[in-house]
Amino acid sequence: MVGPSDDRPADRLSGTGVHRVSLPAANEMGRVNAWLVDDDPLTLVDSGIGAPGAIEAIEAAFVAIGRRLEDLELLVLTHQHTDHLGLAGELARRSGAEVAALAPLVPYLADLPAELAADRAFMAELLRRHGATPAEVTGNDAGWSAFHAGGGPCTVTVPLLPGSAVTLRDRTLEVLSRPGHSETDVLLVDADRRTAFGGDHLLRTTASVPVRDRPLPAGEGTRPYDPVVDDLAVTLRYAASLRATRTVPLDLVLPGHGGPFGDPAAVADAHLVRQAEAAARLLGRTGDGPFTAMGLARSVWPDAPAGRAQVLVSTVLGGLGVLREQGRVEVADAGGDGRPMRFVTT
Repeated sequence: MVGPSDDRPADRLSGTGVHRVSLPAANEMGRVNAWLVDDDPLTLVDSGIGAPGAIEAIEAAFVAIGRRLEDLELLVLTHQHTDHLGLAGELARRSGAEVAALAPLVPYLADLPAELAADRAFMAELLRRHGATPAEVTGNDAGWSAFHAGGGPCTVTVPLLPGSAVTLRDRTLEVLSRPGHSETDVLLVDADRRTAFGGDHLLRTTASVPVRDRPLPAGEGTRPYDPVVDDLAVTLRYAASLRATRTVPLDLVLPGHGGPFGDPAAVADAHLVRQAEAAARLLGRTGDGPFTAMGLARSVWPDAPAGRAQVLVSTVLGGLGVLREQGRVEVADAGGDGRPMRFVTT
């Protein structure tokens, strides 16, 4: 994997007022980052999830800079996944902090348990549509229940729009929409320092999985969801976001997982190459007849547990979207009435 341009990028945080807070993630990622910004207002980027030890780690980070959790004035959220926003409501309750997030997250966070249930229902239907067995559809129900239990509702008081800015005393963070890993990923760019809070949009060692999340309510005039188009759009959308990010003048990314890293353009390029290579490998596994996305996933990962079906079918659908754009795969049967969607190579 492409390495950072600076052997010790974390050293560049010295004197900037930004402090990494490493928290338990309660999922396969192991740890998740929040970023404490000692500025005016006192700001935290992402909240972590309600996992054992998380609140204590956040409190310790505040103490280390001579402050208290109750001094928090602004919480900024990078995207909708529970490991990054699960504790937002609790932190806001304890501190009275304003909460800033992309505008579609205002209703989402206000009724988070119901929204998470709707997310799971959407994914179950997606899995059925692409040939999953009942065991694969429900295989991770217990895991999702435990994970989502780490999040509660929260009132977003500062809705953010793409291109808007979060202005602190010593820095301004431009809000850039970067959908792909989720519907609501943003990149928060401090142009003066050529630094960005990356959330899960750009990770150094592993590209974030472009998950086919449930579309959040959008403004009037948007078209209805079209499975033939939208189920396959995840990797194409993530690739477009990566290409947009690689043109932003940045020297340092503060990601949602792992340590700070440099040379983000090279990291983005490496992820784009991996996406293209992964799609090409899928093409070699399709066979001659019609196939389903879940059937293709089973052939690529025959030993994967049923609980991984969501990630695997999202990965395959993303690759099929790339191949469809290249004219190498097409939809043979859109499915419906109990039939799964089927694809053929061209």
